[in-house]
Amino acid sequence: MQNENASTSSAAAGVRPGPDSSLTADDIMRAAEDLVPLLRERAAETDESRRISDDIHRRMQDAGLLHILRPKKYEGLELTDHEHAMVTLTLARGCGSTAWVFSILSASSVVGFAFPEEAQDEMWGEDPYATIAGNINLNPKAKAERVPGGYRLTGQWGFCSGSDFSQWLMCNAPAGENGEGHMFLVDQKEGVTIDDWFPTGLRGTGSRSMAFEDVFVPDRRVLPMRDIGRMTEERRSLHPTFDSLWSSWPAAGRFPFSAVAVGAALGAADHFAETAASATRVASAVGGVTKLADQEYVATEFAEAAGELEMARMLVDQRSLEASRRNTAHQTTTPAELIRDTRDNALVTRIALRNVQRIAALVGAKGGNPKHPVSIAKRDVEMASNHVNLSWRRAAVDYMATVGQG
Repeated sequence: MQNENASTSSAAAGVRPGPDSSLTADDIMRAAEDLVPLLRERAAETDESRRISDDIHRRMQDAGLLHILRPKKYEGLELTDHEHAMVTLTLARGCGSTAWVFSILSASSVVGFAFPEEAQDEMWGEDPYATIAGNINLNPKAKAERVPGGYRLTGQWGFCSGSDFSQWLMCNAPAGENGEGHMFLVDQKEGVTIDDWFPTGLRGTGSRSMAFEDVFVPDRRVLPMRDIGRMTEERRSLHPTFDSLWSSWPAAGRFPFSAVAVGAALGAADHFAETAASATRVASAVGGVTKLADQEYVATEFAEAAGELEMARMLVDQRSLEASRRNTAHQTTTPAELIRDTRDNALVTRIALRNVQRIAALVGAKGGNPKHPVSIAKRDVEMASNHVNLSWRRAAVDYMATVGQG
């Protein structure tokens, strides 16, 4: 049964009510698993069109997936970082781009809860399905001119994953006397989309640039970046049962990007396992055919790749569960725990990249077809591994600095 007050409010505003509030974590996981065959079927289409379809987005909405990390006040399910990580990983077994968009739209909305209640009501009070996309990296060339009641914002931000389906965009621009980074929440309709997303992988994320020209942003939708974590803590009282507001900033425990890499690599392993019995390769330069399943090198390479990917999946599962338990207990994530979680985000991505490339090598030249499932998965993992938050060298150096400190 849905939240009666929220449903009545949504109906009065002419907006469809949010998902059934009785949905459990098990229901959400089943819904994600049920979507995987369809996502696999449409993965090549998604890759080619450079966006997920409206139908896929609507199915995720209807299943309640985008309400995992949403408080009850806005018809959310108030689930956990663990569900977020595992739904992301599950969806990626069907389509990495779809999982990336889900993860961005779900996790980014949590940033909105650092803003005042007036801004939160503006974003979600009438539309419980509204989401936030954008880019939190500072654009030093952007301009934010102080005016009465707010700022006039001008600038362009790239890599706005999920902006095809977002009502709000977040942008980081220099503001104030010292020109420090400020987070601006801007109505997406006031921006212009620049179609510059032509990558090799994660093509379906539609991570195009967004530009704003002299757009007024009221003070209630502007926060210094340095205050995001502190303000999130202060807003906890607005949503006392929404434990995800106890997540660290940034919330490495959600595995927002690395779960995509692991899931996509597992999807490649799924496809290989399902087709290996009938798959063949040219035996040698002079011809002939050999069955992959008969080759010992195939067995040893694939068994090791599949095993390492399963270990990566279990690490995402365990670490995100630990993060959720800390949140539920209202325990602040320690610096050491954050560094370890950041290390593990980078580590599982490293494992995913290595092993999806091994599987692609077993497929051979057939995997050169851009529509081949292993080709799509390999390119998606390679693209994900380039994300700044998944830098193995940086994560390893930071982790090493904590070793032996107790």
